[in-house]
Amino acid sequence: MIDKTFRYEEVASKIEKSISVLGLKTGDRLPSVRRVSAELSVSVNTVFQAYAILEAKGLIISRPKSGYYINSFAVKTLSRPDHKNYVPLPSTIEVSAMATAMMKNAREHGIINFSILAPVNEFLPITKLNKAVQASMKEYTGESFQYPLVEGHPRLLKQIARRTFEWNQSIPQDNILITNGCLEAINLCLDALTKPGDTIAIESPTYHGILQSLEVRGLKALEIATDPNTGLVLKELELALNNNKVTACIFMPACHHPSGAMMPEENKIKLVKLLSEKNIPLIEDDSLGELYFSINRPLPAKAFDSTNNVLYCSSFSKSLAPGFRIGWVSAGKYHAKLLKLKFGSNISTTGLLQDAIGRFLESGQYENHLKKMRISFKGQVVRYTVAINQYFPKNTKISTPNGGLSLWIELPKEVDALQLQRKAITEGIGICPGHIFSTLTFFHNYVRINCCPLWNIKIENAIKTLGRLSQKMIESGL
Repeated sequence: MIDKTFRYEEVASKIEKSISVLGLKTGDRLPSVRRVSAELSVSVNTVFQAYAILEAKGLIISRPKSGYYINSFAVKTLSRPDHKNYVPLPSTIEVSAMATAMMKNAREHGIINFSILAPVNEFLPITKLNKAVQASMKEYTGESFQYPLVEGHPRLLKQIARRTFEWNQSIPQDNILITNGCLEAINLCLDALTKPGDTIAIESPTYHGILQSLEVRGLKALEIATDPNTGLVLKELELALNNNKVTACIFMPACHHPSGAMMPEENKIKLVKLLSEKNIPLIEDDSLGELYFSINRPLPAKAFDSTNNVLYCSSFSKSLAPGFRIGWVSAGKYHAKLLKLKFGSNISTTGLLQDAIGRFLESGQYENHLKKMRISFKGQVVRYTVAINQYFPKNTKISTPNGGLSLWIELPKEVDALQLQRKAITEGIGICPGHIFSTLTFFHNYVRINCCPLWNIKIENAIKTLGRLSQKMIESGL
């Protein structure tokens, strides 16, 4: 019997082992969800989630009103890239021009845009947010047109602080600063900690926006390898820190972008301790942290920060309203410096939208919204994974994200992702090539695809087109 506290990943693992032991073949029907629920003493929802994992791997397939069956193909999942003889060394960054042109082309020419990492309107509580904005305007007609406090609107600050109450180290309201999205929070941290020429340790691969932020500040990147399942490789980080002078680190322990990896809790604790002992600040990007696929919300590294060495950055852009551009930061012992920098750069963040989000959080609707969004995103990821596995070239490998909005895909070595991106644009499809997620050359055949565009026949045809273009590149040697 499986203990009820076990997560659906363990249920999925047990079902997968049973498939192997029983010697089930293609087309064989799996036990019903209710039967598995009864036999393993877990909830029906847990079994559905476990089956979703197996479906994402391509091991099983669902048939409407019929059940689940053994599939005829399996997804080849990503493994850690082979970085033989790679010694982490600081490197200069030149990705801004490429990333900016790519995003502009995707917006202007991409009919199907898989390159913008943001939830589409179908997944957003637009009507409820509109009501919150209207209520804010009605109650604060005069105040809404004045500069808000630099630290942020009290209503929103209170709600953010409340969401950290269950952390090992919760965040008090007066240690929170509202920003224009998570990226401004990260930029403020960099401005507070660094000077041109300094070296910043980052994950490899990492969000291209972070690379752009380092580039415009004249900072060097020290790339640390990541595992597609467990995230940052701590042994490699420790080795790199022992051999390089590092000013700060920027890591994404939860729902890593672009791989969707999730650092185990014990690794987060070790990371916080290691950097605290070396007195190296950690800038934690938790912008996707609310979009986890597990049962419980994984705690961020900040939750284990007893020395105020973690500068925690997050936002509501990926979970609630991308266009509002409301983020926040809690910078530990550097917080007072960030307040000065924020005031000197743009004084404050739009008070009306802060108040509206604060009201939405007060209403108690946010958790229900997040729950629905996570279920929807998980379903989207499964659909996209199955289609990519079906239509992309043989030996394509796909991430199995633990959360987030996207898939990180390794194409055969013959496919240059930047050339694929250019060919895709001519077909009205926008994607992100691996080149913009690293200063190194390990990811030339990788692409990131945002799974948010609502699944339909047009999306399936776009995935099929990408697969056809990739296969053609392999056959032609281009």
